[in-house]
Parts: sequence; C-alpha cells; structure tokens
Amino acid sequence: MRSMASAPSRYNPPVALEDSAIMGLTPGAELRGAARVPGSKSIAQRGLLLAALSGGRTRLAGLPGSEDVRATRTLIAAVGARVETLAPAAIAIEGRPPGPERGWESAEPLMLGESGTLARMATAAAGLCGRAGRSFDLLPEGTLLRRSSAPLLRALRQAGVRTEPSESVTWPLRVFPIGPPDTLTLIDPVSSQEVSALLVALAAWPGEHLVRVEGALPSRPYLELTRTMLRTFGVRVSATPGDASLFFELRGGLRPPEEPITIEPDASNAAVVLAAGVLSGGEVEVRGLGSGSPQGDVRIIDHLARFGCETEALPDRLRAHGRPKREVLLNLHDEPDLAPVLAAVAAAHAWEGGAGSLLTGLGTLPLKESQRIDVLAHGFETAGIACESGPDFLRVGPRQSGDVRDVVLDPRGDHRMAFAFALLGLARPGVRVKDARCVNKSWPGFWSELQRLGARVQ
Repeated sequence: MRSMASAPSRYNPPVALEDSAIMGLTPGAELRGAARVPGSKSIAQRGLLLAALSGGRTRLAGLPGSEDVRATRTLIAAVGARVETLAPAAIAIEGRPPGPERGWESAEPLMLGESGTLARMATAAAGLCGRAGRSFDLLPEGTLLRRSSAPLLRALRQAGVRTEPSESVTWPLRVFPIGPPDTLTLIDPVSSQEVSALLVALAAWPGEHLVRVEGALPSRPYLELTRTMLRTFGVRVSATPGDASLFFELRGGLRPPEEPITIEPDASNAAVVLAAGVLSGGEVEVRGLGSGSPQGDVRIIDHLARFGCETEALPDRLRAHGRPKREVLLNLHDEPDLAPVLAAVAAAHAWEGGAGSLLTGLGTLPLKESQRIDVLAHGFETAGIACESGPDFLRVGPRQSGDVRDVVLDPRGDHRMAFAFALLGLARPGVRVKDARCVNKSWPGFWSELQRLGARVQ
C-alpha cells in the first residue's frame, strides 16, 4: 500500500469569505494529504426526513454544516419533529409519523432553501403524511425559484393531493394532504428524487404500497441510496421491471435504527478534492469513504483513471494522484453531479495541450441550480478553451488561445459551477470565481480546506 504524505504543516488561517466574494486557486502548488470532506448531504437529508416520519428516536452523527442540510433540519422541526443537539455534528430526532389524528403539521410556511432534494421530498411528505385538515405552504429561495418538478406534482394530484395553484409545476406551493394511496404512478421523471420522494412518504405508512414509474429513470444511483436508507429504517423496496414500466413495491412502517446513523463523507465533494489533487500534481485521499459506499459518485475514481490518473479505491478510503494524460469519452447519465468536476479536469487537460474530451448523458444538468451545460461552456470559452455543447453533451477542448489574461467566471449562484471553475484555476493562470460564497450550499469550508492541503487561494 502506498504511504500517504501528510498535508503541509504550515499554518494557513481559514479563508474569510466575508472579505471578498471573488476567489480563485492558482497553479504551481501541489495539494497533498488526507482531505477533511463534510458528511454526505444526500445521506443526511434522507436520514433527517425519514427520522421525522418515524415513530421513536433516531440518532444521527457526522451531519455536515451545509445550507441544504440546515434547511432540512429547520423544516423537520417546523412540522413537529423534536430535534435535540447531542454534539456539534450529532442530533437525536423524535419523529411525527402519519396516522389518524396525527402527522406533520405547521402553522408557519416551510422554507425549502435552495434544495431540490428537500423541495421534492417535503412536497411528497406534506401531501401524503400531513395531518388531515391541515395545509402546508412550501416556499423556495434563490436558485430553487428556477426549478420545477412537473412529474412529481402530476403524480400527487392524480392520487388526490390538492395544491394551490392547482396546475403549478414549481414552488412556492400550498399543499393539502390526503391519506396514502395504494398505488402511485410517476410518468417520465425528470429526477430520481421524484421517485425517492414518493417512496419515502409511502414508507411512513404501514401496509403495502406500489410506485409505478413509466419512462426512463435518470440518476439511478441516487435512488439506490434512498433504498439503502429505507433499509436502515426497516423498509425494503423491491424493484420489478414491466413491459414499459418499473414497479417499486414496499411494506411501510418506518422503525428508527437502534444504533446511531454515522454519515460518511460526501462523495460528490470528495470528487472535487480528489480532482484538485491530480490537477495540482499532488496526491490526495479521502478517508471514511470507500469502494463499498452506496453513493454512486465514488465512481470518480474510475473516471479519473480513464484520464490516466493513478487511483485507488479501498474499503475505507479513496486516493488519487498523477496528472491527466489522455482524452476521454464518458457517459455520466448515472452520475450527473460528477459532470462539472470531470468537465473541469477535461478543460485543464485541454489547456495543457490535450486534444479534447466528450462528456455525454448530461440531459438532467439544465434542471439543476443553473443551466449547467451552458454555464460550463461559457466559462471555459471565456478562459480560452474551445467548447461544443448540446442538450445532453459537452465537448471540451482543445485550447483555442494562448492569452492568459485574468478572467472572472460567474457560477450563476451554483455551488458545483464554482467548484469546476476553481479546479480550472489549478491549470489555467488567472481564473477567479465570482460569488465564491455559493459553495456554502454543500461545502462551507471548501476554500479553507483546499488551502490547508497546500493550494494557494487568492
């Protein structure tokens, strides 16, 4: 086994984002050591919502401090779950399960923040697990105002859930709950979060339930993560393919696990710091996240290897080193959150002389916090790297200019665009990221952590 060099020992004070909204990384400094990656946002949000729908007490440890997780924690307290702080990153939750004369209720609007996961799961839970005779006002903020979920809302309305406005496909939204239907049909989902939202809400009710999905299912690993979390709460979900449908059957009745749920590092954020390691010419590892993780984005190790980087996936850690050496063709249909990171790796390789790489399977990217394909293409072209894009692909490279003037790239309020542009700065001099605070959505300590590992942050 390779020995792992420790991070630089010199003291670097934490990066103070309040001092400047424009940040960047510069080439020439190798990142080395074990990265401190926050807990998985996806696991934490699912764990918090399932705990809030369960009877009994659930303990969670390793909660990240991201804005999305804080919004989820605030929402479950607003609907009646008791949340007790046990330690800075550990809590206990007494849930409020649905049933006759009980269930979620709130006299105040439910704030969704900018989280698409929270918006979809809270909408389904409010519609199917709310107390009879109540209603819920679901209010979005920021980038969530631009997002929608028409298939989920159609499925809920078909089951009898009433909303105001009655035909809205987005938030803000008022939801009037009903009891659980035996069967729900979801047609042409735009996100696996829609299937997850229905499964989580139905799992809160005892008895057998069926979710029928017609059409292609994007980002399948995130749905498998939901099924893993449901098993933790005692509910198994079977998947059976039909002629043109996929049937998910479950027997509900959530039961809090006896042992605390320890949330492993976030694989999407781990991908960022592993990519930073290879682009800097250094070596980075992420401990506590390994080859057996239920998070699909651990495949970053496979994708970096395709670029010619040296990677290793052990049961308890991921490791990467060695600069990109070749172009790639990658289909990221199942790991869309890796697309910005890998696009940045492709752009950095192109800047250093690579011919160009093609990323496909990106059809869900325009439905995220920004029009991600367009934002990436515009940013890379501004930095002097050729891009060709379409509804579901991005071709990055070759370098089209020797001009290395300073550029400030706009992530459009999207944390993953900010990560991608920051990574590009490790290869292309003079790249700065506007609105650097937007990384707080998933990783508030991003800039400080990369500095701790050896990056030069400006």
